[in-house]
Amino acid sequence: MDPGGFVKSPGRSRGGRALATPKPLKKRASKSKAKSASAGHISFGNSRWAEFSFPRSITDEERLVEARKAQDADGDDLGLFFIDFRDTTAPLEVDVVESFCQGTNLEYVEKGKGSAGSLRKVWLDDRSSPGFEGSGDMRVHENPLTATGLLRALAEKQFNHEKLCNGARRLIYVSDLNPDCIHALAATASSLHARALRSTIYRHLVFRPSVGVKIPSAGCLRFQLELHLPFFIMRGSTPPDKTLHGTVKTKPDRGWTDLSFLRLDACDSNSGPSEPEEVWCMQEAQISCVVTGTDDWRWTGYGFVDAEVDSELAEATESDMRFDQIAGGGEVEANLPIWRPRDWWIKVYEVRIDQVTGHYENLVHKLNSAFDQYV
Repeated sequence: MDPGGFVKSPGRSRGGRALATPKPLKKRASKSKAKSASAGHISFGNSRWAEFSFPRSITDEERLVEARKAQDADGDDLGLFFIDFRDTTAPLEVDVVESFCQGTNLEYVEKGKGSAGSLRKVWLDDRSSPGFEGSGDMRVHENPLTATGLLRALAEKQFNHEKLCNGARRLIYVSDLNPDCIHALAATASSLHARALRSTIYRHLVFRPSVGVKIPSAGCLRFQLELHLPFFIMRGSTPPDKTLHGTVKTKPDRGWTDLSFLRLDACDSNSGPSEPEEVWCMQEAQISCVVTGTDDWRWTGYGFVDAEVDSELAEATESDMRFDQIAGGGEVEANLPIWRPRDWWIKVYEVRIDQVTGHYENLVHKLNSAFDQYV
């Protein structure tokens, strides 16, 4: 893929009980509330976005892995997807992703074996509206999907399908990104979106912060808006099981620090861990959101969020699935979509930054309360 300039600006839980403050983002908002939140977003119009403010005749149906196999390239699907000889960061990305996906393969996802065909952790939304009107035309997905369900949905033609509407505006949300989902995404990604997806997966796995805009200086003109927010959650939970070498990963590796020595229960007896085996801990978590496309009509938004943040998607109700999961469940109703990519990304940024800020404020408050015991 072509190198581009990079402008940076500084920057649901099953195993444990989330604290009362901040409140979980996955609130079940009423329809009226969601409508106002969706309809009342700020629009940036075409200001300083002229290059992408009109539809462009670009063919982006070519799947990178299929194209490289047709050229007799060596390697499995992940190797073919992640290797880019013109990108100096590609070898590092390959090492990280291959290590994370050790013991898994695309065949298991294609056949729906094991967790690939049983664990529902994906929300997918495909729709289009040439005039940015109403809910637009949409494809029906049985959300939440499994990794196999995601693979089969993405294997369908995104444009000019015989039976389905165009999926010009596509949103893909994954709770606890795992190897099965990475296989599904890599095998179906278009050549135009490959570099953005590679970077998104890599940064999410390595707990790496980034807020930026990328627009290539050569090749096909396209945009990439990225938001990677690593942070810490203080809560009561059971210590995580130790992962043995060679064990298949089920979620990104995140740090977990036992804070029982701070005697936080003595600070607030009403907010301590609810189960005897639970202890106070500080746990790493990350929210990643990247949108990439060729104009205001054709774009894809990727959202990878740790389950400690939004809770398990498999536990969500049918009503929950009516909301844009990347923008935070209950904030934006999926059938009242934000059509323009910048406006959508800014809304996600607003919601997620508030969420992370709340967790940091709670962390500081609890630590200060613990330190005051010894002053």
